Amino acid sequence: MTTPTLHRPAVPWPRVAAFLAITFSGIWAAGAVVWFGGGDLHSDSAAAILMIAMYTPTLGVLVTATATGELRRPRDLLKETGVRSSRSLPRVAGLTLAGLLLAPLLALAALAVSSAAGGFAFHEPLPLGSLAGMLASQLLIFPLGMVLTFGEEFGWSYLLPKLLPLGLGRGLLISGVIWGVFHAPFTLQGYHYPGMPGALAVLAFTIASVLFGALLGWLRLAAGSIWPAVVAHAAANLIASAFPAVLGTPGSAAVPAFHTSLSGWPGWVVMAVLLGVLIVTGQFRKLAV
Repeated sequence: MTTPTLHRPAVPWPRVAAFLAITFSGIWAAGAVVWFGGGDLHSDSAAAILMIAMYTPTLGVLVTATATGELRRPRDLLKETGVRSSRSLPRVAGLTLAGLLLAPLLALAALAVSSAAGGFAFHEPLPLGSLAGMLASQLLIFPLGMVLTFGEEFGWSYLLPKLLPLGLGRGLLISGVIWGVFHAPFTLQGYHYPGMPGALAVLAFTIASVLFGALLGWLRLAAGSIWPAVVAHAAANLIASAFPAVLGTPGSAAVPAFHTSLSGWPGWVVMAVLLGVLIVTGQFRKLAV
C-alpha cells in the first residue's frame, strides 16, 4: 500500500508577475503625471492623482483576475482577499478595533522615543483641546480614508496569499518590500520625507513598510478579513500622521519627518518591538500553522 504524496502549493508566479506589472505601471504613470505637471505634491490636482493612485493595486487585481479567470468565481476571489471573512464576526470586530488603535498608539510611542532622543519636544501643557479637535475632524472623514486605503489593501490582500507558499515570514517580507517600493514614484518626489535624498527616502519608507506591513499582515490573517488592515491603514494615514503637528515641535534635524513620524526611525523602533512581542508570544507561529 502506497502513501499518497502531499504536494505543497506553489506560488502562482505568472499571476503575481501580471498583478505587479499592472500595479506598478499604474503607480508610475500617476507619478509621472504629477512630475510633468510641475511636481507640486501639495496642489489640488496632485492630491486627486494621489487618491486615484491608491486604486492601482485594485486595478492590478481586476485585470489579472479577469485574464486568469479568477473573476468568474467572485465569491472565491472575495474570500481569498478577505473581503468576505472566514472567521467569526466577534473576532473580526475585535481585530478591527485593534487596527483602529494600532497606528495612533504606535505613533504616540514613536514620539516618546523621539522626545527621549531629542528629536521632538512635546508642548507643555499638552494641547488637549487641539488634540480633541483633530481627532474629531479626522474621524469625520475616516470613512473616506477607508475607501481610499481599501484600494491598496485589496491589492495586497490578493498578493499576500499567493506568496504564502514561500513561508509566512518570507511572504510578509516580500509583500512589505513591494509595498514600500510601490510608493517610490511619490517618495522620490519628497512626499514622505521632504528634504531627504530620493534613494534614501525610498529605502527608509521601504523599511517602515516592511515593519508596518507585517503588522497589517498579522491583522489580515488573524482575522481572516481585509477590514482590520483597511482600518489600520486609514488610521495611520489620517490620525497617526497628524499627531506630531498637534502635540509638539520637531528638533533641529534636517528631515523632521524622519525623526517624528511613524515611518521614521522612532516608528521603526516601536514597530519592531511590537513585532518582537508577537513573535515571542507565538502569534505568528499560530498563523503559520
